[in-house]
Amino acid sequence: MAEKHADYAIHETRPFGILIAGHYEEKKGYEIHRPSGSIDWLLMYTLSGEGVIQHGKNSISCTSGDVAILLPGLPHHYETKQEHWEFIWVHFIPDPNWSTWLKLPEMSDRFFFQQIASEELQHDVHNALQRLVRHGRSEGSSELHRRLAELALEETLIRIQQTFPPDVPATMDPRIAEMMRHLQMYPAQKVSIPELASRCCLSTSRLSHLFKEQVGDTILNTVHKFRLEKAAQLLNGTNRQIAEIAADVGFDCGIHFTRKFREAFGETPSAYRKRKNSPQQ
Repeated sequence: MAEKHADYAIHETRPFGILIAGHYEEKKGYEIHRPSGSIDWLLMYTLSGEGVIQHGKNSISCTSGDVAILLPGLPHHYETKQEHWEFIWVHFIPDPNWSTWLKLPEMSDRFFFQQIASEELQHDVHNALQRLVRHGRSEGSSELHRRLAELALEETLIRIQQTFPPDVPATMDPRIAEMMRHLQMYPAQKVSIPELASRCCLSTSRLSHLFKEQVGDTILNTVHKFRLEKAAQLLNGTNRQIAEIAADVGFDCGIHFTRKFREAFGETPSAYRKRKNSPQQ
């Protein structure tokens, strides 16, 4: 994870999970403006002071115990109000497996806001988010720390959900969640968007729009992320030849695989394997 705000950031190439997170305390004059929104979900939890979030014609003031979640593509602007604003933020894309329990009531188009009144729940959310940020910064066993950070994010969302009525509908469309699970399980399969659309009983244009709206990226880009993530796991956990791994995850050309891997990870597959298997990792 990075320490600075951005429109979005990719933590390696994971198509879901935590992308970037941080703990800020900003004085008056701090502001972020995203006229096109971001490609991921943004959660912001206020610890002290006051901030204001503007989306469309709506303006929401955030004080201690307030949580806001902005979905992909929502134009927004936020800034410190009064003298300071202390908050923890995390950019993420929901794991498709969360679709069975991730249920957040929609206040307005693509924006969630809730004041957590219970001091006990405030304490639980604060602790989970602090662990999330801490594990995201940790060096060493990066895969283990990443998983711990994701568990802290899941706990945060569950704690927030405890403040809502139990009959709120699922946040992620079950058709998209099921498609994500399928693409993750079979990353090497050839992808046909018309076939996927037919399976979901949607037009290709509607499927493409709904998928990007809820996941934060296109179907084909997501498939590439799944393939590269699987390749990274095989490079780190096996001694198989790189050409074999490339074919197993759906790349017909080894040169193309190496180029895409370098674009995503910043190094070649062989360099990635060497670094992950070094004694310092």
